Amino acid sequence: MQLIPSMDLLGGRIVRLRHGDRRQVTYYDLAAEAWIERLVSAGALRIHLVDLDGAFGEARQPAFREFPKRWPGVRFQTGGGLRSREAVQGALDLGFDAVVGTLAMEQPRALAGLPAEGIVLALDMKDGELVARGWQAPAGRDTGVLCRELRGLGFGRALVTDVSRDGTLEGPGTAAIARIAEHGFRVQASGGLRDLRDLENLKSIPGVVGAISGKALLDGALALDDPAVREAMASNEGGA
Repeated sequence: MQLIPSMDLLGGRIVRLRHGDRRQVTYYDLAAEAWIERLVSAGALRIHLVDLDGAFGEARQPAFREFPKRWPGVRFQTGGGLRSREAVQGALDLGFDAVVGTLAMEQPRALAGLPAEGIVLALDMKDGELVARGWQAPAGRDTGVLCRELRGLGFGRALVTDVSRDGTLEGPGTAAIARIAEHGFRVQASGGLRDLRDLENLKSIPGVVGAISGKALLDGALALDDPAVREAMASNEGGA
């Protein structure tokens, strides 16, 4: 089980949103580059980046573009606003894994032919239903039908967030995570992670290979000097 640090940027600043709500935002007095350096020093092999400006339909931020070149030992995955095939391809060309949500749910065949190893599907759920467009709208797709279509296109990795748990430190939404994993995806679980016990609980769900943490790491609930945290970040399972 790989622990994957998450960093959300809004207007160039590190933030955390509660339930994905832009009105419930916490700003961190910490530069993105400085936080990456601390994560890398602690052993992180994969970092998840969210462009919240892009997720909310605004211009995507340029700050991420050079990260894969600056830290070649880290596998970066980025999402938020990748709503066209061209945008996804652009992220891949920069050396990122592309985290694709709205496009994957609304136009899955637009992804046909893209390298599956570079795509992480963002299949986010709220109240048992898929949500899109920065978690602001129902996707309007049956979960099972969509999962089968995406698997049929050759995609095998999914990032699953229970939006009701995101930014709350209330524990992961295991029902939503298991629902996607049962379709054969290798899942990165996101939302609500509190501590190492949650990592152990997620390990019991077949198909879960990674867990994403933003708030718990930023707030110190998961301490970067904890050997167990370092070991989990240095695992290579989450990118499988």
